[in-house]
Amino acid sequence: MSGGKSQEIVTYMSGQLRSIAGELRHGSDFLTELQQKAGTTQRGYAGNIKLFFEYFLNRAPIQDDVEEFWGLDEESANTLILKFKNYLVASGRKSATVNRYLAAIKFLIKAGRNLKRCSYRFDSDRIESLRVTKYRDTSGVRVDEYNKVFDVIDVRTDKGKRDYALFLLFWSNVLRRSEIAKLKVSDFNYQESVLRVYGKGKGNDDVRVDLNRTVADAIYSWLRCRDSVKPTDPLFIAMDFHNFGRQLSGDGLYAIVRMTCARAGISKRMSPHRIRHSGITEALDLAKGDYRKVQHLSRHADPRVILAYEDNKNQYQLELSNKLAARVGRKRGRKR
Repeated sequence: MSGGKSQEIVTYMSGQLRSIAGELRHGSDFLTELQQKAGTTQRGYAGNIKLFFEYFLNRAPIQDDVEEFWGLDEESANTLILKFKNYLVASGRKSATVNRYLAAIKFLIKAGRNLKRCSYRFDSDRIESLRVTKYRDTSGVRVDEYNKVFDVIDVRTDKGKRDYALFLLFWSNVLRRSEIAKLKVSDFNYQESVLRVYGKGKGNDDVRVDLNRTVADAIYSWLRCRDSVKPTDPLFIAMDFHNFGRQLSGDGLYAIVRMTCARAGISKRMSPHRIRHSGITEALDLAKGDYRKVQHLSRHADPRVILAYEDNKNQYQLELSNKLAARVGRKRGRKR
């Protein structure tokens, strides 16, 4: 994680820090408050910070340990952090994991400075984040393999109508499971064949997604199965005994995809994201390599991401590796 990105995260968190500062002044535990009151990212940092202390103390930290760390001089504090970073690297932690721990410690120092209990700063020049090599597994399945799921979905049942709509939507609009999990009935406009989709993260920004008429008909057929549907109701609900009527969560969508694809005899372990990868790869063929069109479909902010799909589809790396390998390795004949 770059220094700029880390600073951006710390700035975002500062509002959360102010909200818990009052109680901390009355002696409450920083890590406990962090786990209970902060956002998801900060709550995750609490576990990273605990491991940082446990490495040196061989026990779970208490508030006094946090206070003692805040009270160190800059040289001592950053020496401890560097030693912890070296331990993480030596133990085989991935670069992204090491960077997350460092970001958590930066957050801890920022918290202490906000509370006027810490006078030093995280030395980013001395303790550099590790470079992360991004890798995207864009492997998926071909359309003929994916079509097997529709052989095992019984559209005569309510559950079948729901699953039929879901699997059409996953493939044709390459939606993320988090996007589908957020959908309400009011987000679907059958007359215009439009879906209002909310993107990744915590923001409220939405985007208009046009639907193929067959997909819109499938969603409409699913909604007609349900009694007294209100605009604020979830578009897709769970239908198992214990959760019937509740909004399908991301985990619920994952389970539906995994079990249905396994039942259909698809050998590759499937997930909503693998369907998304499959659809994007297929779209590249249909768009004859037009990255701009595929970017609009997938809603990737960075068009370079599409290159990973193109390389995976055409196996450019393997093609060139085979050609290079063919030119070496044979013994050269003796000169006469």
